[in-house]
Amino acid sequence: MASRLCLLLLILCGPNVAQCGLRVYNVYARGIRPDPGNNNGDGYVRMSCGRVSTTTQVVFNTPNPKWHEELHYYGASPGNRLELRVYDKDVIFDDLLGICATNIQRGTRQNTCRLSKGGYLYFTYTLS
Repeated sequence: MASRLCLLLLILCGPNVAQCGLRVYNVYARGIRPDPGNNNGDGYVRMSCGRVSTTTQVVFNTPNPKWHEELHYYGASPGNRLELRVYDKDVIFDDLLGICATNIQRGTRQNTCRLSKGGYLYFTYTLS
């Protein structure tokens, strides 16, 4: 469906308008390590690319969260920076557990990033 929309925009408006089609999905983490007082994390992710960003819901009390939210950006182009920041939700302020960043490419890509505070973040994106 998204590729048909891109083709329609290309035909109607020219090549500069037809940049589109980033989808970030299947976002999950394994072995995240929050602050020492909390054995399991309350994790969430802030995903951003260009002018578009979204924040997932908090997944409580697990070192292995899976988030169901997706990021969609129809103005994306190859080479744009995609950034995912993983946080542990706390009462006073949230702890940054790590940042994953990549310059996006056409096609479907699976990424794995080691988080600076421990654990790994996994995600898939498609740029059409």
